[in-house]
Amino acid sequence: MVASLKLVHRAVAALTGRAAGLQQARWASSLAQDLPNVWVFLGPPGVGKGTYSTRMAKSFGMDHIAAGDLVRAEMKRGSELGKQMKEIVNEGRLLPDNIILRVMRERMAHSQANGFSSFLLDGFPRTADQAAALNEFANVNLALNLDLREEVLIEKCMGRRICRHCGSNYNIANIYLPASESRPEIVMPPLDPPEACAPHLEQRSDDNEETIRKRLEVREGGCFVVYHAEATPVEEYYAKQGVLVDFEITGGIPETLPRLLETLKPFAEAPQGEAAATA
Repeated sequence: MVASLKLVHRAVAALTGRAAGLQQARWASSLAQDLPNVWVFLGPPGVGKGTYSTRMAKSFGMDHIAAGDLVRAEMKRGSELGKQMKEIVNEGRLLPDNIILRVMRERMAHSQANGFSSFLLDGFPRTADQAAALNEFANVNLALNLDLREEVLIEKCMGRRICRHCGSNYNIANIYLPASESRPEIVMPPLDPPEACAPHLEQRSDDNEETIRKRLEVREGGCFVVYHAEATPVEEYYAKQGVLVDFEITGGIPETLPRLLETLKPFAEAPQGEAAATA
């Protein structure tokens, strides 16, 4: 029921928002204001936003900004802001808009000063209000919504590891789900670290089972009700803008990367609005 209502709402929003005139007006406005071009990667925790956004940013020459990395760096510094962030994150709550917007603005301004004009944002925005605020200082021409079967997500979240020495991300979960009548087979081998990183792996403080389940909260036949309640308004916001694209992950990185590259190429090659209107 939740999924069906979500698809209906999104379809209505998309029909409203994909008008070419609106897209061209937004493009002209962004050029006039000299706003940076931005892609945002959406999706639940554990879906692979960090893995795929890092690779796609490199492929398309964009500056990758991971909201979670910015937050963890601030917490590691031990500043007053970082201490406040740590308390909120460890409780499984979203950071207040004023905090996350502040760190995102500062990070993007720093990158622009160093020559970047396009960005790929990972894990931001997470609310419709954040999405609207982002439009004040960026031109979002793609919102990619990564999706993965719910039963896989908790395993992937529990398997996430970070090298405390170099900051690289890995995942030790080894996942196999056979095909069903309605869903394809899923094979996801672990993303193991090299020997240099293996002794330095650590689990994120918010990747314990209690916090993960609180963020996702499984109800109603396996639907992640809490996550969808927070994510659906963001998806609908971008559907109204005509820039939302859904992408289901059904395999590991080697199988997914070529598909993802083909999906994103039109958005790298076309002016704002053109790719979204035809997607």
